[in-house]
Amino acid sequence: MTTIVVNNPSTNPAENVARIKEAIAQANKLYLANPSAGQVTVQLGAGTWVVTGDKTNASAGAIELLSGVELTGSGNRDTVIKLEDNFNARINGIVRTALDTVDNVTISNLVIDGNRANNIGHQAGFICGTKEESGKLQTNITLDNVEARNCSAYGINPHEITYNLKVTNSTAHHNGLDGFVADGVVGGVYANNVSYANDRHGFNIQNASKDIVLENNTAHSNGTGATGGAGIVVQRGDIQRGTEAEIAHVTNVQIIGGEYYGNTREGILVKLSDNVTIMGANIHDNARQGVRIEGSINTVVKDNFISSNSQETKGAYDEVQIRPREDYPDGNPDNNPNTNPLKTYYSKGTQVLNNFINPEDARYAIREEPTNTSGGPTGTQIAGNVTGGIATDGNDTLTGSAGVDTMAGGKGDDTYIVNKDGDVVIEKAGEGTDHVFASAKHTLGANVEHLTLTGTAAINGYGNDLDNVVTGNNAANNLEGLGGADTIFGAGGNDTLKGGAGNDYLDGGTGADSMVGGTGDDVYVVDNDGDVVVEKFDGGLGGYDRVFSSVSYILGDEVEELTLLGTANLSGMGNTAANVLSGNAGNNILNGGLGADTMRGGSGDDIYYVDHSGDVVIEAAGEGTDTIVSSRAFSPASPLTANVENLWLIDPANPADPLAKWAIEGAGNQIDNVIVGNSAHNKLYGLDGNDTMRGGAGNDTLDGGAGNDTAVFSGNRVNYTIAGSLTNRTVAGTTEGTDTLLNVEVLQFADGKLVGDDWIPTYVPPPPPPANTGNDVASQTGKNRSEKLNGRDNIDDTIRAQGGNDTVKGGSGNDKLYGGTGNDKVYGDGDDDRVYGDSGHDLVHGGSGNDWVNGGSGNDKVYGSFGNDQVYGGSGHDRVEGGSGNDWVYGNSGNDRVYGGSGDDVINGGSGNDRLYGNSGSDAFVFDSKLGSAATDRKVNFDTVVDFKVADDSFLLDNAIFKKLGSGTMSDPTQLDKEFFTIGSKARERDDYLIYNKKTGVLSYDADGSGSREAVEFAQLSKNLKLTYKDFFVI
Repeated sequence: MTTIVVNNPSTNPAENVARIKEAIAQANKLYLANPSAGQVTVQLGAGTWVVTGDKTNASAGAIELLSGVELTGSGNRDTVIKLEDNFNARINGIVRTALDTVDNVTISNLVIDGNRANNIGHQAGFICGTKEESGKLQTNITLDNVEARNCSAYGINPHEITYNLKVTNSTAHHNGLDGFVADGVVGGVYANNVSYANDRHGFNIQNASKDIVLENNTAHSNGTGATGGAGIVVQRGDIQRGTEAEIAHVTNVQIIGGEYYGNTREGILVKLSDNVTIMGANIHDNARQGVRIEGSINTVVKDNFISSNSQETKGAYDEVQIRPREDYPDGNPDNNPNTNPLKTYYSKGTQVLNNFINPEDARYAIREEPTNTSGGPTGTQIAGNVTGGIATDGNDTLTGSAGVDTMAGGKGDDTYIVNKDGDVVIEKAGEGTDHVFASAKHTLGANVEHLTLTGTAAINGYGNDLDNVVTGNNAANNLEGLGGADTIFGAGGNDTLKGGAGNDYLDGGTGADSMVGGTGDDVYVVDNDGDVVVEKFDGGLGGYDRVFSSVSYILGDEVEELTLLGTANLSGMGNTAANVLSGNAGNNILNGGLGADTMRGGSGDDIYYVDHSGDVVIEAAGEGTDTIVSSRAFSPASPLTANVENLWLIDPANPADPLAKWAIEGAGNQIDNVIVGNSAHNKLYGLDGNDTMRGGAGNDTLDGGAGNDTAVFSGNRVNYTIAGSLTNRTVAGTTEGTDTLLNVEVLQFADGKLVGDDWIPTYVPPPPPPANTGNDVASQTGKNRSEKLNGRDNIDDTIRAQGGNDTVKGGSGNDKLYGGTGNDKVYGDGDDDRVYGDSGHDLVHGGSGNDWVNGGSGNDKVYGSFGNDQVYGGSGHDRVEGGSGNDWVYGNSGNDRVYGGSGDDVINGGSGNDRLYGNSGSDAFVFDSKLGSAATDRKVNFDTVVDFKVADDSFLLDNAIFKKLGSGTMSDPTQLDKEFFTIGSKARERDDYLIYNKKTGVLSYDADGSGSREAVEFAQLSKNLKLTYKDFFVI
């Protein structure tokens, strides 16, 4: 699927609209070019996208969608499209489909905010559809996880005519009319949506809509405006289409499941509609009727829970009311009464079947008004409803009174409402699956299967000897299953759950819960750090017990298995037994504890603690970067677990164990491993792959095996003595013992690495030039004449020369010295100095210590002298020398002469045509400046490397300049690919990018190899050097 991302909303509403519309147009173009590839997504970044519209054209949306486009946010509803302040005009859809033929459109993960508090007018959140007479079709429109809020009119309003609509997982609230609307929709699904606190209705299905399914929706607290409102209204509406003499009814609507409560009028109103089914809904605590049927044909109300309505006035309204409707055929009372007389519509074919109806606050449970039958038989059927504690041999619901009751359901799956401690429920064996809902303490009687505690009191519930399901409420409950294989849910509160005998399932729910399984194979669900699981040893009868946890957890005694749930980074620890530990999708730490444990981390970067010869770790390919921390050996015969990347050996838990016991082996596997030894004398084996090994303390043997392997040492190279051949070396250090290295290609030290015999120092970024300001311990400022300025010993001086040809000496101490204008002589002398020649042709010496030395502008002579210095020529044509020590020496701009001096130096001529001298030591020559543009363009950047030694020196080539050579960094250079280097006068293969001409000594770079472009000469070396690809590294 193609995605176009639009990020960073502007503060300019018109700019936001333009950017989004441009992306939609681009997406539509891509879709139309290849519809079979599916929708093209326009993803808006997180934040609030303030938009505007056309105040002169109400039909134009601020954002208009085109065919094949999905408009989505970044997730978690953190992308908001908001109408600007003071728009104050009608807009039929802040977001809408364009007024054209539109097909296959999706809106997801967005919030549409009408900004109602700062606007007046008729403004809807979302609209789609076109009038039938337009000849345009709008089909296959989907909204998922959309929030429409604060719109002065409707929240989500698909209307005439929209075909094949789907609205799921969305929310509408605080809108000026209805939350969700279907207005002339043909074929639509509204599922798992929530509508609340809208001024009128939660859902309004009207105006010839047909074939609509509303499933598992919630509508509550609607009707906050002056006229009030219902949870759901299914009604004829007021739009007369074409030449029809009478407004068409809504037809074929199914309301399945869901909850409708707290609305200021009806829970569900069906008015002037045909073939409406209400099934499996929970309709309660609405101000007027639970269900009101008015002038409708073939309405079915079945299998619903309808309770406690008529909240506006007790005893004034019915739970279910069936009545006629008087209305005008065209919906307009102002039209000609001769051609548009008032008409009575009777409700006919109504069925009210198998509902549970609790009419405690209502006038009647079910009432058909006499006015509905005054026109003749209506065919109303009322059967199988439970309206109190009357039992039959069907599926009954019996409700206890305020006193102590005895209830017997008989055959069938019966429901009991228990509200008094002492209520008795009687069921015989084989009389169905029965359920008690108790707001008081209760113990299930014989042959009753389920118990659910209701209300808010901290009450207790107990099962029986059957396999029970016992569920608490949100208070602190004591719940016991007693006999049988029970399922116990604590719900909210800090609960105590006891399974008893049998294989029980215990889930405390939210809160810090205590769970005791008893005998049998029990399962525990843990979701709180305060949850406690108790399993007691009972002669081996405790069974095989498992914990499923969404928090970090340590298994208690007698529990065998732990599985971590979710995606969070969690840890899991076993006990003294042989445990099975399984991780989740996060980064887990698993420690089996004592015993032969089996551990599997799953996806994520997991850490395993292994301390037993029988411990087993299981990892599949592609499941993160994993580490085993082990106090037991992994030998070549029994190597590291497949698909585990890292092995860390640790000392045994008992420090009294002899050192010889700590000397264990560590062997990798077939992939690239990191293997670290403990404090003893270890043998580490990389086996296959490019492995990295660190022996640590002790005299260790590191065998890399196949691949390009690295041994890591903590100190600088100078602290180690290296002897032997490239395949069999010893490395002796002061703190890490004497290690033997077999088949190890790279030695990594703190200050660089040795690749074969080539030394690559670790890059240390140069500091910025010292600022010529500040209040220092001791400072002098010269005058505009030639002077001698001397610092004081043992003091950190700051000396600033001015005009004239000055001589500046810092003396001992960490000094900051500035030459100023003129041709100056600046000497750092002792300690670590920062010496700057400034302008003029200067002579600059760092002196002893590790100095930062810069000639500044002019043609300077710059010397690092002693210590590990950083030496810069600056601008001009300079002579730059590192002196003794391991130096970083830069020519900078100009045609410079750059000398490394003794020691292992990094030498960079910079731009210009420079002469570079490594002198003694293992030196690295850096090329990171722009090259010329032609084969013999030597005026831009052509350096001469005077004394390159193949045995000791190397070249470092910047991949920003030498782009075809691959990647690398100064801190981690990459060996040049063998195929990229050739010797001769020109490239012979397509990948001959780096060319050394032995006859002329010229080094060239050819970006297209043997292609048509010319190679660029960038360095002059000695002739007939025995160069190979191993002399070059990419940074």
